[in-house]
Amino acid sequence: MTSLPTAFALRRAGGLAIAAGSLFVAVGAGAWLTVTKQLRDERITVPGNAPALAGKRVQGPATAYVEALVIKRNAERGAGGRTFADISDALRGVDSSSEEAAELRKQSSALSTGASLRTSLMTSVLAYGVSAFVGGLGAFFLIVGSQLRRADR
Repeated sequence: MTSLPTAFALRRAGGLAIAAGSLFVAVGAGAWLTVTKQLRDERITVPGNAPALAGKRVQGPATAYVEALVIKRNAERGAGGRTFADISDALRGVDSSSEEAAELRKQSSALSTGASLRTSLMTSVLAYGVSAFVGGLGAFFLIVGSQLRRADR
């Protein structure tokens, strides 16, 4: 014989869901605001050669993503369309003290710097996604909790 939860147990579970939901919403919003502040403090502006949002301040997930795309495109163009693997192969085939080797090392350095900047920006995009997920989950818990608190009324 199965017994159904009592109204008291449902209301208690609802209270816990509301508490957890409130915490999740606060943490999600706090993370979102922290990432936004950190990006805003960097004073990065999306350049004019961006596919969208040119001239906008990088302070949200969309502008951070577009800036990462621009950095990738510019780094690849600066390296003559070569990848790290291409440059490594080319370096093996030239005299290490030649001007060509020096140019290849500059291109490699530019690609490395671009990759680092892109990684940072994409990490912020990911942080926005996680904070939105946590906040949304918190909102869901608040709704479920409020419905459970109404049990047997």
